[in-house]
Amino acid sequence: MKTRSNQNNLLRRAFTLMELLVVITLIAVLAAMVLAGAGGILKKIKRDQIRNYLAEIDAGLEAYRVDNGIYPLNPDPIDSSGTTSIPGYNGQDGEAVAGAAVLYKHLSGDFDTDGLVDEKETVYVDRLDYWSNSDKNGKAPEVVRSVSMGGSVYLVVDPLGSPVRYLADPPGYTPEQRKTRNPTFDLWSIAGAEPDSEEFSDQSTWITNWGSQ
Repeated sequence: MKTRSNQNNLLRRAFTLMELLVVITLIAVLAAMVLAGAGGILKKIKRDQIRNYLAEIDAGLEAYRVDNGIYPLNPDPIDSSGTTSIPGYNGQDGEAVAGAAVLYKHLSGDFDTDGLVDEKETVYVDRLDYWSNSDKNGKAPEVVRSVSMGGSVYLVVDPLGSPVRYLADPPGYTPEQRKTRNPTFDLWSIAGAEPDSEEFSDQSTWITNWGSQ
């Protein structure tokens, strides 16, 4: 026979279990909110890093123009032998990714592309040469700025590891001839989007020098 006291104890246990379930549910919801917020914060930090990095490359390109009277061309309409084909990238994006090799060659100080800064070459962007970004030197930076594609091909990459895109037409091109949006050069990052993905197709997610988000 159940007494009133036993019934009260069972009721208390039931309420305790329900309260525990409510608390667990609230913790799970709060944890999900915190993780979502943290993801958004990390994404903003990375995008800010990319913007700062592109600004550094932009400044290097301007300094290069002052010294040489022209920006590094990509693609070069006269010397096509200097155009590098990067496996896995096609069409205009392939041309833009090839620009990452152009940026490396002209801004890193490693003009002969052996991975090391050349003795008499000007460095327009610090720590862009492959040796400075390789773990072989024992002090590679936390954020890598260039990678090897094998052989003597090196690419400038953004803080998320994607090749920096770069296009620059020769001076005097008409708007009809021009491949770039800017009259000088186009410089941009796809901000971690995978090629051929929906995010990659949405150019509003890119970080560019013609109107970044």
